Amino acid sequence: MKALRILLALTILCLAITSASAYTITEFCADGYAKGDGDEYFILEGTGNLSAWSVTDGEGTVSFSGGSGRTVVARSAELYYQIHGSYPDFEITESLTSIPNAIVSGRFQLANAEDSLTLLENGRAVQTVAWPADVAKGNGRVHRFTDGGWDKRVFKIGQSDFAPQTFTAERVTLFVSPDCSHAVITDVIRDADESILLSMYEFTSVSLAEALADAEHRGVEVTILMEGGPVGGISDSEKGVLNYLSRNGAEIFTIESEGNLPARYRYLHTKYLVADGEVTVVLSENFKDSGIPESGYGNRGWGAAVEDSGVAEYFADVFADDLAGYDIYRWAEGSEPLPETPQAEKAVTIFKPVTVGNVQVTPVISPDTSFLVGNALDSAQHSVDIQQAYIAHYPDSENPWLAAALRAAEAGAEVRIQLDGMYYNTDSEADNDEIAASVNRRGLENLQAKILTDREGILKLHNKGFIIDDETVLISSINWNYNSPTNNREAGLLLESEEAAAYYTRVFSYDWDGVVLDNQASAAVGFDIRYLLAGIIIVGLVGLYVWRRRH
Repeated sequence: MKALRILLALTILCLAITSASAYTITEFCADGYAKGDGDEYFILEGTGNLSAWSVTDGEGTVSFSGGSGRTVVARSAELYYQIHGSYPDFEITESLTSIPNAIVSGRFQLANAEDSLTLLENGRAVQTVAWPADVAKGNGRVHRFTDGGWDKRVFKIGQSDFAPQTFTAERVTLFVSPDCSHAVITDVIRDADESILLSMYEFTSVSLAEALADAEHRGVEVTILMEGGPVGGISDSEKGVLNYLSRNGAEIFTIESEGNLPARYRYLHTKYLVADGEVTVVLSENFKDSGIPESGYGNRGWGAAVEDSGVAEYFADVFADDLAGYDIYRWAEGSEPLPETPQAEKAVTIFKPVTVGNVQVTPVISPDTSFLVGNALDSAQHSVDIQQAYIAHYPDSENPWLAAALRAAEAGAEVRIQLDGMYYNTDSEADNDEIAASVNRRGLENLQAKILTDREGILKLHNKGFIIDDETVLISSINWNYNSPTNNREAGLLLESEEAAAYYTRVFSYDWDGVVLDNQASAAVGFDIRYLLAGIIIVGLVGLYVWRRRH
């Protein structure tokens, strides 16, 4: 019996020792940006003393004389700090006396193209990851282990990791370009009292620049973050706008690559504004005369102004994270003047803004939470209306969002897909007209694709949105290609609201077949009020008939 007690005690002791020390490699980067990959690193997370744990790449081994908890191990602490802005817990080569050295035997240095990491507990392998067998190689590519697997998303050095959140907004103003976006956005700017944060891919609109300058003169702090390397470079018109805003007190920054140090995101392609920490405007259009026209003639796009402090705080946090990166540069004023205001023929405004209440709002941030777009498409049961500037297949596979829409159609949902018809989206052998043709060749009565070529007031289709099951709306800057959801910084909103869905469905239906309700009452509320009035009349007549029969 005594021997049994001793054996039981030893078993319990062993279990306690085992459970008291458990670690996992949760993150690593084998191919960094610093000279000689001095910023390469791995992270261990767990509990207990690290003295029993080590990591090997097959040629060298790193172990520890102490330490516990989350532990960052970099090749060079100094070079790691230059890229990441924080110091590791241990370094492999001695660069800073303030950072302890790990214990290294052999030659430990991660190869970029092909290598592996193995975590050992008292010399016993407990975890191994190899590249390119388990994860893809890539310069600046960070690999993360979550929920029992590697790389749920493509992650690059310095990128954010925002989680999904949903808010209930009391008021959301719905609007569309080219009809009424300019009025809504200028109203938000003019109503601001304290601060405006603007994140934008391109900005050439003189009237919106003047509205922001007026806000600065009222004492509003205007901070602008721009893409520093858009396709074709920053135009002289944009330089003139940014120079003008800078001279009028706005703080302007660009995000861009420099030398061998790439920017954190392929493009800052966002189009959003946060005013006074209360109102957030998210849209598909740039601050250009074609995107936000005063004339009512320009691109088709969707937008929403959300009055909710939670949504505003979420986007302000994204803005702050983007502004804190290593790839941020203050705008240097040049000599380019503010461009002249273009003269455009006034177009007929068809759709007016509509304000609705009690809307469930979920921000969508690429690349962090762009998976929410796919999730929404996978949830479709009855209908999917999609408007996209273009749809492109992925480098080695079909477009997964298009595939999700097609699966919805195959399951019985009514699916309509509308794409832009401008020459640059239709003149190659694999762009919008080929995508539309391939969709239509499936021969499903409930599946159609069209090219938008001619609608009054519309220059081109620049939208990036959808409506699902008459209740879910996506408003965003996210194009349906590989880079936009995977490598760009993008911004969008998922709105859960039957009223919002009805509003954008009405716009979509006009773009789809050129027919729109002609009475202004219907335009204001987003549905044909004549049906409501007819229903009231019918109910009244039936009631009158019943009353007469009884009397």
